[in-house]
Amino acid sequence: MLQDLRYGVRMLRRSPGWAAVMSATLALGIGLTTAIFSLTYSILLRALPYPEPERLVTLWLTNSAAVAANVSRFNANAGNWMDWRAQTELFEDIALTRAVANFNLTGDGPPERVQGGRTTWNLPQVLGVQPLLGRMFTEEETDRDARVAVLSYGFWQRRFGRDPAIVGRSIQLSGAPFEVIGVMPPDFRYPTRDFELWTPLFIPPDETRSQYNFNYRSIGRLKPGVTIQQAQAETSTITRHWARQYPAGNNTGEYGVLVESLLDSTVGQFRTILYVLLAAVSCLLLIGCINLGGLLIVRASVRTHEFSIRAALGASAARLRRQTLAEVLPLSAAGGAGGVLIAWWLLKVLVPWLPPQLPGLESIGLHGPVLAFALALSVLVVLLAGMLPARLASRVQLAGTMQQDSRTVTGGSRIRNGLVAAQIAVTLVLVFGGGLLVRSLVAVMKVDPGFSTQGVLTMHLAVTRAKYPTETQVADYYRRLVARVKTIPGVIEAGMVNLLPFSELRTVYPVNFEGKPDEGGAADGRSVTPGYFSAMGIPLIRGRDFSDQDKEGAPPVGIIDEELALRAFGNTDPLGKRFRFGVITTSSPWIEIVGVVGHIRNDSLETDPRPQIYWPEAQRTSEVNRAYKDRGVLVVRTGGHPESFASAVVEQIHEENPEQPVYDVRSMGDWLDRSLQSRNLMTGLVALFGGSSLLLASVGLYGALSYAVTQRTQEIGIRMALGATGRNVLWLVLRQSLTVLLVGIAFGLPLAWLGTRLLASFLYGLTPTDPVAITLAGLLLILVALLASYLPARRATRVDPMTALRHE
Repeated sequence: MLQDLRYGVRMLRRSPGWAAVMSATLALGIGLTTAIFSLTYSILLRALPYPEPERLVTLWLTNSAAVAANVSRFNANAGNWMDWRAQTELFEDIALTRAVANFNLTGDGPPERVQGGRTTWNLPQVLGVQPLLGRMFTEEETDRDARVAVLSYGFWQRRFGRDPAIVGRSIQLSGAPFEVIGVMPPDFRYPTRDFELWTPLFIPPDETRSQYNFNYRSIGRLKPGVTIQQAQAETSTITRHWARQYPAGNNTGEYGVLVESLLDSTVGQFRTILYVLLAAVSCLLLIGCINLGGLLIVRASVRTHEFSIRAALGASAARLRRQTLAEVLPLSAAGGAGGVLIAWWLLKVLVPWLPPQLPGLESIGLHGPVLAFALALSVLVVLLAGMLPARLASRVQLAGTMQQDSRTVTGGSRIRNGLVAAQIAVTLVLVFGGGLLVRSLVAVMKVDPGFSTQGVLTMHLAVTRAKYPTETQVADYYRRLVARVKTIPGVIEAGMVNLLPFSELRTVYPVNFEGKPDEGGAADGRSVTPGYFSAMGIPLIRGRDFSDQDKEGAPPVGIIDEELALRAFGNTDPLGKRFRFGVITTSSPWIEIVGVVGHIRNDSLETDPRPQIYWPEAQRTSEVNRAYKDRGVLVVRTGGHPESFASAVVEQIHEENPEQPVYDVRSMGDWLDRSLQSRNLMTGLVALFGGSSLLLASVGLYGALSYAVTQRTQEIGIRMALGATGRNVLWLVLRQSLTVLLVGIAFGLPLAWLGTRLLASFLYGLTPTDPVAITLAGLLLILVALLASYLPARRATRVDPMTALRHE
């Protein structure tokens, strides 16, 4: 065996061009496959660094009325959590976290916004993790809303230089002193890796006795042997009892619970994207394997005499098979090394494009298991590709070989043509899938979001409630900030909103119109300041914008979008009509409609689930929008590149309040691009795989035709001697190419139809059987095949008849 390996190395050295082609083919397939495997391994297998992560689940509420409003699930209420913990028999424990808890860190160093969470004391026990330094807060500290904090490892390292003396020190968070009592280990990243500290979650008693404030993420650890279905049935029963015990005063639908594994709730739709990418890269690897097999068959054909002589000297069929396989094993080393380099480069390019909320991003790389996968894959592909040549070599017959032309292909040309047709069939699947995704991306990018992104700058502010304790003071603070920003040269308009479109945050409220109890439904709600609609480029269709007179104590007013106006009032003028929203009871105030604005898409370009309602920032109440009362987004319309105005806007903010942190500074166009990040990634990768498959298929077709032309040299010479023209010879070769191509397309069409079923959920504006995409894929394959066939065909037309007749 060792001798055969050495012989294989010598053969590679003697044929550097042939070895380079096969090594490059192998490296391309292994490199792309290894990169996608690394993503899958890190995101799906190493994403949760907690003991027995399969027992960790997220609990979501469901509601029939919410489903009708295109809200399939939502966060829990504090009362749900208390009932679940008190009545469950299937959970070891359940923890609760209020994820929207921004803190303004002031004191030593520049002011900084810190993303934190208010959580129950039992979160570390549920996850099975203990602090690296110090301790977690206690149940007693949670009940009295103690000002203590636990830091993340990254925040401790970044801000405090990993100083162990941080435990026991006091830091200023949102204008109040908090004692640092612990530091979590590096792997602790709940709810996401962006959270940098945790404080006690204090739950007011009235929250447990009402159906509002669904702002809490709930995570539980199942007892051993308990299934998700059992847990879901138990918690749904408990939740329905809670809903009957504390009615909301209006028809809120039937409640239930969706219990989902923590991994699924964290990874989300990206799991399906990874599966699609794995399927696509597997097709590419199959094409590479077939291509490599075809090249090895050609190589084995030129050694027919050698194999026959070895057989005559006593070599058995098994011995010839082992020799042939051993000789190609050195390719696995060269291809595997090249594949690792390609995978390393591709991961460097891919990771920055991945959604930042995905778990396991920091662990993506060429770890030991990934390198072992690349090594095993390289050996497996070479062995599979070499099996057919080895089998053909072992069936050589001495007498027949001596009588045949020394260039006769072992096993005949049918095998080569069959392999090329198989490559074309699989290539059609990838090219068709890539075409569908590209066409979907183009369709999505043509969608009008309802607002203008040109020249719009956005930045988030977290208000320090210790400095601005009342809603009136917050509204007045926002008014002064907007007035300052408008004085900047080049600024056209500015305004504030509590939740920015496309920011992955939403508040959905039931809406009821006076005299029309059945015409409301649900709508996205936003509190805004005067000037917001102009800054965002949302057109005012009827009525007026909000003004500074729409403040606390003034008659409550609101603005609805044109879609909601049409649904509720048809062609009747909605101005002056009234509506209520939120937790609607008989005491809920009626809000007068003073304007109608254009409808926008809040969630993404691909979905348009709900209409919108707006109310003045100065008139918001404690019952409405409680989850985001400390969050504001400044929207600035500029006359140039929005990023160039960022420093001037921040300077004006700090002149008003030097301790105000500013974060998420980006243009509205960046928010739009961010919403397309996953789609862009999948489309780009599948298109890359499709292009690579076209390259490999063209190489395979070129190699098969080149060798066929060589084998038919005498035939071509005879034809030309008998009067055949160069055009006749050209058509002879192209006809063979087109025959193989059409056979491959015929087999590829049903494969493409089956394969694109996986893409159905990612398509927008077209179906998996889109005729344009399949036509373009077929034409592209034909074009590539003709280009790959032209050089061998052209070379055949230049054959000298006299030379050809003497050709062996």
